[in-house]
Amino acid sequence: MEEKFFFSYYYRYSVLCAVAYCIPVLFFLKSDRFTDLWLLYLGNISFGILLLISGIFVNNKLHDTASLKAMMTAGIKVIVSSIIIMCVIVAILALIFRDSILKQAPVNYNGLYYTLPVDVIIVNFLLGTLCVSIGAFSIKTNQRNEKGEEIT
Repeated sequence: MEEKFFFSYYYRYSVLCAVAYCIPVLFFLKSDRFTDLWLLYLGNISFGILLLISGIFVNNKLHDTASLKAMMTAGIKVIVSSIIIMCVIVAILALIFRDSILKQAPVNYNGLYYTLPVDVIIVNFLLGTLCVSIGAFSIKTNQRNEKGEEIT
């Protein structure tokens, strides 16, 4: 029963992280200028910030007793499910805006359909893993070594 509760709890943060990424992507796809590529990176940053915030809430949900392994596992679950949701949303957006994509792209550039999946999957996974690990190590208080002594 508790695992189902935590799954829905992780799913909520996954949807929030995915929406935070897809809003700048929507503005990028609606834009006629190729120079607005920075909006993809804005989406990555908002995804990373929400991952950090979700790590704080997961730690508070576990009454500040979560181990590093539990926080990392929760973060990886949020990352993977967010990426799956983002892939679906970005694919739908790319199909909707396929006629208006890259009106002012350079002549020798035809890789936006490759850039978007790379940005969604690889960049978000690497950034998310970095944010989750930084968040887990910085949120975790009262860290102890193998002997049970507190690390200061």
